[in-house]
Amino acid sequence: MRRAGETGASADEILLEHGAATDTGLIRSHNEDSYLAARPVFLVADGMGGHEAGDTASKTALAAFAPCVGAPEITGDALMECLGRAARDVDALGAGRDPLRGLPGCTLSGVVVTSVDGRPCLRVINIGDSRTYRMTPDGVEQITVDHSEVQELMASGQLTEGQAQASPRRHVITRALGAGIGPVALADHFLIPARVGDRLIVCTDGISGEIDDDSLAEIIHRGQGPQETADALITTALGAGGKDNATVIVIDVTHVPPAAPDAATDVDSSTIPSAKHDTLPRAREQHSNKEYPS
Repeated sequence: MRRAGETGASADEILLEHGAATDTGLIRSHNEDSYLAARPVFLVADGMGGHEAGDTASKTALAAFAPCVGAPEITGDALMECLGRAARDVDALGAGRDPLRGLPGCTLSGVVVTSVDGRPCLRVINIGDSRTYRMTPDGVEQITVDHSEVQELMASGQLTEGQAQASPRRHVITRALGAGIGPVALADHFLIPARVGDRLIVCTDGISGEIDDDSLAEIIHRGQGPQETADALITTALGAGGKDNATVIVIDVTHVPPAAPDAATDVDSSTIPSAKHDTLPRAREQHSNKEYPS
């Protein structure tokens, strides 16, 4: 299990504390998950494409954000540059590889620190079925929407949540970085005004696939610190079977500076989808813990 420490900044910036953990799980022999948890970037990536390819893809995707580490925040333009670089670099890993043996690819989800018109914000991004949640007073809210076959069937009313959980196609995702899709990164973006007391949870499906929402809410509401909470989520996922690699980042907002005097006033306290893209055309089947429909 690997862990991350705490993140701080000056008092005129958003202050955060975080904890992170990852585990190979009880079934798989190799961890294809990766995470980057260093201000202003808190991201997880779940690799696909086989033993070596998935590991390399997830690390390559996150490496595209490394130049931003240590900055007070990431501007919208800088974020788009990082996403574009991640898409190109992961796609390039597939050059010369046999598609039938699995092309490198990965999911991407998480939180970056930013500001909009002088107002401190957090921006959530998502590609695939890794997830970002926010703690609510009485439970947990899933901010991201899975890019998966079962999610589409649920949205169209063809599948219930219970049927989706039992579906053998529940790991078939419809959007990713790499995996034969090309050098493009169509991410969902959600803008959240930063608030003291907010807790966000970023995780791969080794967490969300093993821990139901009620259990997740109970763990994050225990009053433990971010690292203790991350460790508890990993332990719970392993206790539930540990069938997949599991990775989680827990982020607490401890200080938010006042908005600039001329900051926009039309940003409320709710989660705001700021960009949505149509689902990409499906790629070919991948023989790994992540799959694409043929």
